[in-house]
Amino acid sequence: MAEFGKTGDKLGKYEITGVLGRGGMGTVYQGYDPIIQRVVALKTIRKELLEEDQGEGMVERFKNEARAAGRLNHPGIVAIYDYGEDKDVSFIAMEYVNGCGLNEFFRAHKDIPLGDVVSIMLQLLAALDYAHEQGVIHRDVKAANLLITSDGKLKITDFGIARLDTSHLTMVGSIIGTPNSMAPEQFMGQPADRRSDVFSAGVIFYEMLAGQRPFVGTMESMASKVCYEVEAPPSSLKSDLPPAFDIVSAKSLTKLQEDRYATARHFSEAIQQAYEGSFQSPASLTISDQTVMLTAQAVQASMAAMKAKAARALASPAPGQGSSAGQSSTAGLSMVTNWQESTLKDVARQLAVHIGPMAKILVRKAAASTVDVTELYTLLASNLDSEAARRQFLGGMTRLGVTPMPTGGSSGTRVLTNTKVAGNVEPLPQQTIDLASRQLAKYLGPIASVMVKNAARQATSLQVFYSLVADNLTNLDERDKFLKDVGAR
Repeated sequence: MAEFGKTGDKLGKYEITGVLGRGGMGTVYQGYDPIIQRVVALKTIRKELLEEDQGEGMVERFKNEARAAGRLNHPGIVAIYDYGEDKDVSFIAMEYVNGCGLNEFFRAHKDIPLGDVVSIMLQLLAALDYAHEQGVIHRDVKAANLLITSDGKLKITDFGIARLDTSHLTMVGSIIGTPNSMAPEQFMGQPADRRSDVFSAGVIFYEMLAGQRPFVGTMESMASKVCYEVEAPPSSLKSDLPPAFDIVSAKSLTKLQEDRYATARHFSEAIQQAYEGSFQSPASLTISDQTVMLTAQAVQASMAAMKAKAARALASPAPGQGSSAGQSSTAGLSMVTNWQESTLKDVARQLAVHIGPMAKILVRKAAASTVDVTELYTLLASNLDSEAARRQFLGGMTRLGVTPMPTGGSSGTRVLTNTKVAGNVEPLPQQTIDLASRQLAKYLGPIASVMVKNAARQATSLQVFYSLVADNLTNLDERDKFLKDVGAR
């Protein structure tokens, strides 16, 4: 399929007028509806790049975004106008917002005045409360999914993993969301409800108050911090912050759902009361002129950066036409002798979902510099612009970390390949890893499989492996029971 982006190209009835950037699953274009005569944003996903085993889920999430946001009509939520399929792509036509992600604004302006923090939160919580009342739980509330316009208005976007009251998109026992903003119940694979969105909004609130996120680190360490550790009070990082805001922040980030604010509206009311009690004046939805000016500057910089990045992507040579001396990218993959060709092709298909055909070339180059699957994924993930895209791509390690191999024992046994082990230590049997994952999941939920695979890569013996896995359990009784259940005691 020819690349879009030229003036006059069309998707359905929409005329393409430019490229805004690349999203987690495809390209986002600026378009024009000639019938209604309005500018729109067109979010696309390329069907031919979807793997058979993942494609249906991704398309379903894409359609879910249209269904979820399409049933919502609120000034604080990006409007969805249309869903269609054309030229081998699926697309969503949505409201064009002249704005930037709140995360981009954070990077440019860390010190947000408290009055503006309150204004942003009141706008966010009003939109969330409306969505919840309509039966929609966002489940991925984070700064990157919040747009702030040049006049200081906030809009929620990206309802791709939202839970509708009639949706069965995600079942209990699966992890979905962005690690640094997920609620504890999401890490544990338990049902998410409106209080899960409250927790994620609390993460944003904390970052605006304190100037840094409450939970940072690898996915495994964040899972432990989110589920078990109490974050430092924001005032410990900002000495001039009234103590009332520490109390509000702490309640929004409590570990148990029943201890949090029951609704976004309750959270909003608590923020307003903290502000009024501290300053003897009511909170305002209007952002200060200074922050509006800074927002306009951030929006301009963001739009310029997106268009420049999109232009570079469109100008990149097609696979096989660069400096590879005429060889196709597929041929390049087969030349990497330290990797199985099928494995590299699988990784390339996963990466292509995010960046298109150039994935094959990038995989070839990365594979030439490492024989470790974790390092390969890490190198490739650095080419992705969004945190959601990197998270989704890195999730593919759970599928490619094992390869079926014949053994002298049970025909059903598999062993890890493409992983570093110290010295001449034999790889651990897959049945051992599977057992450890099942037993650890009783305490930590689905995140257990990630922790177990990390332990398997580091272990120099079976005893060390069990010890590394058990270290994820802070409760001594749970640790002892785990070791007994896996046969280590």
